[in-house]
Parts: sequence; C-alpha cells; structure tokens
Amino acid sequence: MPHNLKLESMDIIRFVFKHKWPIFFVTLFAATASVIASFLITPKYKSSVILFPKSQVSASQALTNSELINTEDHIMNFGDEEATEQLIQTLYSEEIRFKIIDKFDLLHHYKIDEKGGYPMTKLHEMFADNIRFKRTEYMAIQIEVMDTDPQIAANIANEIAVLLDSSLNQMQRDVAVEIFKMVENQYKIVQSEIGVLEETLQNTNKSAAKYISLSEQLVNENKRLSQMKSKLVEAEVNAIQNLPRKFVVANAYPAEKKSYPVRWVICVVSTISAFVFAILAMLFFEKYKDLLKTN
Repeated sequence: MPHNLKLESMDIIRFVFKHKWPIFFVTLFAATASVIASFLITPKYKSSVILFPKSQVSASQALTNSELINTEDHIMNFGDEEATEQLIQTLYSEEIRFKIIDKFDLLHHYKIDEKGGYPMTKLHEMFADNIRFKRTEYMAIQIEVMDTDPQIAANIANEIAVLLDSSLNQMQRDVAVEIFKMVENQYKIVQSEIGVLEETLQNTNKSAAKYISLSEQLVNENKRLSQMKSKLVEAEVNAIQNLPRKFVVANAYPAEKKSYPVRWVICVVSTISAFVFAILAMLFFEKYKDLLKTN
C-alpha cells in the first residue's frame, strides 16, 4: 500500500476520533429515528401468479385440426416470445385496470380522498406501484401484487389472471363478429341468387339451351353456397369462442410474511448514510474554521 494512502487513512481515523461524539450522536439519532420510522410504515404483503401463454389460434382452427397436438401451431402448445409480449401488453390494458379498480373499490381501499386534488391520477399511480407485470427468464409472465391486506393482494392477482382470458377473447371476438356478419351477408346473397335461378329453371323449357346453361350455373352456385356455409360455420365458431389463453403455473395465495418494508435494510442504510453525513459535516466545519482563521 502506498505510503501517502496509509497517511490519509490514518488522518481519517484521527479525524473521526477527534470528532467522535458529534458523529456518534448524529449516527445514534439517525439509527433510532430509522427504527421508529420503519415500524410506522404500513407493511405490505406480496402475492403473485405465474403463467405461460398458449399459442394464439382461433377456435375454428383448433376444432378442425386433424392432429391432437401439432408441434408447430396448436392451442395446446406453449406460446412463443411474441405471445408472451402480447399477453403482457394485454395486462396493461385499460379494460383490466378499470375492472380491478371497480371490483376491489381501490379508490377507497387505497384511502384516496375523492374530493382532493387529482384523485384518479393518484389512484393510477398507486395501481402502477402496487401491481406489476414482468417476464421471467423462462418466458413466463409474473403478475405481482403488493397490498396491506394479504388476502386482497392474492385476490387481485388471481382476478387479473382470470380477466386476461376474457379480455383477449373479447378483443378477438369483436373482430370475429364483424367477419361473421360479412360472411353471413354474402351467404344470404348467394342463397337469394340460387332461389332466383331455381325459380327461373322451373319456368324454362327443359329442352331449351338456356335450361342447360342455367342448370350448370345452379350447380356452380350450390358449390359456392357449400363453401360459404363452411366459412359461415367457421366465422360463427370464432365469434362465440371463449378459449383459455394461458397455462397457470402457480396461483396467488395470501402471504404469511410481509414483503415491505425490510426494516433492517432501512436501519442499516439510514445509519451508514448518517455516519457518512456526520463525517462530511464535521470536515466542512473544520475547513470553514480554517478559512476564518486564514482570513
């Protein structure tokens, strides 16, 4: 070790011993205050749900797949990274957030004054602080909830997992319903055209060339109607689907031990910070006295 570094270290030790009592009392005060403050903080309990996404396929595709489990694309398969990101984005949707807020009356549960300034802003900030979603290293999704009530923390986490399915299904159902309406409209048009052809055929001489042409057209239209019927059934299945979109690995349960605050961390950090602050304060005081003497 360099000689000058040893001297500097010894100087620091001498300086601390010279001002040991002010430093000691400041550190003791900070340690005592941190202990008291840590016991005044309302404890919070953490509950979490861990889930994996399923492959995002339509209900009609799952029903018409000839294989029980297709290694490439089947509803029984685990989802990929893209499916994981889609689920995380869905978890942050307003639909899920507002349903959780309403069901658990979080405005009053978080003790937010409705008549105070910006109550909804405070509510959403507390929601973001207490409820978090993250991707694990194994591509799973963790729903983590902190709350002063361990049972409510577990209930919120489990409810969010339930709402994830309904929200995803509803978003896809909205699109599927519109597709169903379009296919149904086209199906009715084809039915109407076939009806006109059949009526025309009944009034046409069977020996006429027009009768043969209309017969061939009717056969083609019936094939088209059959294809439209398959599409209509597929669109209807997708419009009413309600499939699970996740594999739940672990449901949330009420925690027995608090997760916040960690009192010993608060006390240690506060005490060390106060000790360093006291040394710097005394050093500043010494330099200030030297400056006054010099002047």
